[in-house]
Amino acid sequence: MVIKPTGPARFRQRKISVKQILQILHQSEIADFEDAQQRDVLPVETGVEKGEEEEHHLQAAINASLAAVAGAKVEHIYIPTPDASKVFDGYAKYYTKKFTEPSTYIRFSSTVEDTSGCAYCLDERDFEFLDKINSTKRSASQKCTEDVFEVVVQTLESAIAERQPFLATDVSQILSFEELESAFGDLPAYVMFAKMIYPHWKARKIERKGKPLMYSLKFEEPSDKDDSDPYTCFRRREFRLARKTRRSDAQSSERLRRLRAEMDAARMLTEMVVKREVLRKDNLQTELDTFSHRIAVKDLKRKLGITGDDDDLVTKKKKQQDQSTPSQRTPVQKDSEIELITLEDIYRKREAAIDLAIQDKLARRRETDAGWHDYTDIVTSWLGLFDNVYIYNI
Repeated sequence: MVIKPTGPARFRQRKISVKQILQILHQSEIADFEDAQQRDVLPVETGVEKGEEEEHHLQAAINASLAAVAGAKVEHIYIPTPDASKVFDGYAKYYTKKFTEPSTYIRFSSTVEDTSGCAYCLDERDFEFLDKINSTKRSASQKCTEDVFEVVVQTLESAIAERQPFLATDVSQILSFEELESAFGDLPAYVMFAKMIYPHWKARKIERKGKPLMYSLKFEEPSDKDDSDPYTCFRRREFRLARKTRRSDAQSSERLRRLRAEMDAARMLTEMVVKREVLRKDNLQTELDTFSHRIAVKDLKRKLGITGDDDDLVTKKKKQQDQSTPSQRTPVQKDSEIELITLEDIYRKREAAIDLAIQDKLARRRETDAGWHDYTDIVTSWLGLFDNVYIYNI
């Protein structure tokens, strides 16, 4: 069974992703080896989308080409396409042949934000305020337009963001219009309108608790990274390539050498353990064979009626002597001098030791209870007289 990514084979192979649906092919569905050496393409590659393969012009062209390959004489069929060889009547009006090469291809280096115009847009409340102040003006030159209103608000926002970046902590300390009037140095004609718009802007600024009135995209901050926030735009991709230096190469080589030494030590220990277990197995097998032969010898002696020592049937283990002290010969006791100990003697000694311990404990208890009366024994003796009597509400 082979698993391969689904989709047209004409695309280049990409890394397999866990979110990508994989196609499962059985062994019978795989092409032959000769065909596999060629490019893995679909049997009929139309070059169009799947939903458009049933178009009758395309099918007619495909059938005609297949018939021509088979040797039949058929008329060559083309897929109809719009004629683009003709020139429409107004071509010379809109497309001139005059071209002058510019002195430089780069006309300016301003950013997109600088050329996109005013970033502030009026809302419903701004329209109501603008209609209110314009209703009191008679001449058209004294009325404030929507474009002027947006430029004034943006200038105030830029000035307050530069001079009071931490305004959200204390909204009551917002700067006055006299302190912000210098921001309109390049726009002296807007100072009159800015003086009328300032109270409205300040009220909305206090209402938003110092936050900017212009809506902006929420970017991802390096210090506060929250992947679960769906409103964060333009997340940063953190691909930090490891810097290869001589020091890192030396450390990597040292780690590899240490790993090689540890692996060799582990292999040697494993081999020694295997040898030890093999020797243990051989030793156990030898002891088992020796025990089986001794049993056979014992049975043979019984059958033949041979009596004598059974020293050859007992495994004699040599005791290791301490090399630091000189060996001393101890007299060997005869079998008649060894006192035989039975199992009853061992039980008797154990019971005597237990009785002695109990008597010793009772004696110590009587010494501690001297001068005291134990009423527990008296009550117990009384209750023993009433074995068949039930007592309630004691």
